[in-house]
Amino acid sequence: MITASYIALALFLGYVVTVGLSMAATFGISAASRDFVLKDYRIRTGYKYAQDAVWLACATAGGYVTAVVNGPSHSWLVGVALVAILVGVLWINAWEMRQRGLGHQISLSVGAAVGVAVGFLIHLR
Repeated sequence: MITASYIALALFLGYVVTVGLSMAATFGISAASRDFVLKDYRIRTGYKYAQDAVWLACATAGGYVTAVVNGPSHSWLVGVALVAILVGVLWINAWEMRQRGLGHQISLSVGAAVGVAVGFLIHLR
């Protein structure tokens, strides 16, 4: 029971850190340079690549936080669960998926998996 509570807490905190940092970066980039983000109400390609890099960094931070809270027990299970949650949320939002395009959607999915794995490896090394 206690292990399940730690896993749930670790997944929740990892998700909150990943999405919170991503939102903060997105708002910061948008506020700093609106022209970098949009042109004719469409997301620009350079911004999409920047968002891919930001998502990778945020997923790494979320993976690290999850690994810290969870500890070494069941680390592969928890890491895979966090990746599944992050990728699932990415693919649910149809409007953003259309704006990004399939290539960037796949890139964000791979970035989530790589970032979480790197975050776990940093903590568990």
